[in-house]
Amino acid sequence: MSTSVASDLDTTRPSRGGATKKLAIVAVKLLVTATCFWYLSRQVDTGQVLSAVRVLDFRWAAFATVVVMLQIPLVGLRWCAIVDELAAHSKRITPTIMVAVTAIGMFFAQVLPSLAGEGVRAWLLARRGYDWRNAVISVVIDRGIGAALVIALGFVILLFPSSLTALGGYREVVLVMYGCLLLAGGLGLLLAPQMDTLLGRWPYFRWLATLAAAARRVLVGPRGAVILALGCFIHALTIVVVWALGRAQGFMLPATDAAVLFTVMIGVALVPISISGWGLRELAVISLLGNHGIAPERALLFSLCFGFVYAVGSLPGALIWLLYSFAPSSRAAQHDALPLTNRKTQPGQRTSAGPRRAPTAS
Repeated sequence: MSTSVASDLDTTRPSRGGATKKLAIVAVKLLVTATCFWYLSRQVDTGQVLSAVRVLDFRWAAFATVVVMLQIPLVGLRWCAIVDELAAHSKRITPTIMVAVTAIGMFFAQVLPSLAGEGVRAWLLARRGYDWRNAVISVVIDRGIGAALVIALGFVILLFPSSLTALGGYREVVLVMYGCLLLAGGLGLLLAPQMDTLLGRWPYFRWLATLAAAARRVLVGPRGAVILALGCFIHALTIVVVWALGRAQGFMLPATDAAVLFTVMIGVALVPISISGWGLRELAVISLLGNHGIAPERALLFSLCFGFVYAVGSLPGALIWLLYSFAPSSRAAQHDALPLTNRKTQPGQRTSAGPRRAPTAS
């Protein structure tokens, strides 16, 4: 790339108008979530939902919570590999730090809109002395890889025989949509160098070319296979969570049915019109399981348990947030404030181009 990744994404502090717009978006998401639950309250018997809670096998729910906690270090290691692949390695950013920041981000993603959790991750990485713009790039790529793998796995899962794969008659529509998204993503990665040259001429589109080039660098680099393998394993653990919660309610879900439920529940959560998928997920699960003879009350409880298990599983992030300090020392911050693409040498070393220079404004 002709210019630094850091110089292409403008992540300066938002203006007052930008903050108002973000608050409006959050308000709309809250309204959508509240509307979904209002509709559900008129369709289900709340008393039967509470009665079903009393017969839950909490041992399986506890097992599911432990599995959720196991996902946190895996997500942190995947993010760490992405940061390293972007030439962002620093002695101050260890895998332990990345896991701790990930735990905090996952906690905030449960109590706030999911993008807030990603913003917290980028902010805490910047607190360690990293360039803010490059911190955002690494988080966006990490989130994008997770979403792309959900789509890819969902496409494959829906090709297998299962009692749930009909999706109420919408299976072919979902397959076509997922296939188009995968094709678009593949072409974007393949044409990233051309995009960098073409779109780089227009400031309003330069960020897209920069992001595509950075993502291609991550996925085709030496750590690309490890990053994808970690992502697939994380999603496999989510399927285990779905299966365990089914056992907690007495649903003897085959692995294929649990995988289909994973595709629906996580796929709906990717639609950014509600708070972390709440409300929309419950509607989708009730519709899917209702077509197979499961009462709406039990289906609603199943979906709610999924959300609560992830909320409880993210609580270690709250503890880390309260007890851990991410403030960098001033000397380390001066070194780590360099653009990540120029940080391959250690402090005090010289490159063939001469002494290391102080960062300049982009």
